Amino acid sequence: MSRGGSRWGAGRPATRAKAENMQRIDVREWARRGYLKRAATFTWSWRCGTEPAGSIGVSVSSPNHLTLRYTVTENGERRDVAQRVELPMTACPYGGARQWFACPRCGRRVALLYLRWGRFACRTCQRIAYASQSEDEMDRLWRKQSRLSALLGDHWRRPKGMRQRTYKHILAGVMDCEQLREEALSSLMARLLLA
Repeated sequence: MSRGGSRWGAGRPATRAKAENMQRIDVREWARRGYLKRAATFTWSWRCGTEPAGSIGVSVSSPNHLTLRYTVTENGERRDVAQRVELPMTACPYGGARQWFACPRCGRRVALLYLRWGRFACRTCQRIAYASQSEDEMDRLWRKQSRLSALLGDHWRRPKGMRQRTYKHILAGVMDCEQLREEALSSLMARLLLA
């Protein structure tokens, strides 16, 4: 991967907003809860910890589109917004159909729409990146190791029912992450001392 940002080994510069920190709506979750039925009206809200972080009103006027109603504050002024979103459907291989959002800006079929600059749109149109896209080599190794460690029990013990071969494979992956992190750290220290 090429160098990006100010850190060596980083993926892309960390200047984009991160998807994990944005308010978003998910068509899959709404469909699972049965909210996308004709003539349905509901309120969707977000929380930041225990505090409310915003809400929108949603009215489904037909199976093909819905309207999002919310209030945004720009330059100290509050204004009401009504944004229409199309709901295209695709056939599933074993019957039935799946609903999607059509991005109000580019028309792409997406499962998630993000609220930014007072409008909902897809991640590409809103110039939003995932946090993992800005990680450097050390962050990627930490994330990989924590994912592997979550498969093991306390203090990296073999969970009951896990095959011995699987356990050894996961443990070797954890040890590889530790070793690669040590090598990256010593390489960084050597570069800093020579500079």
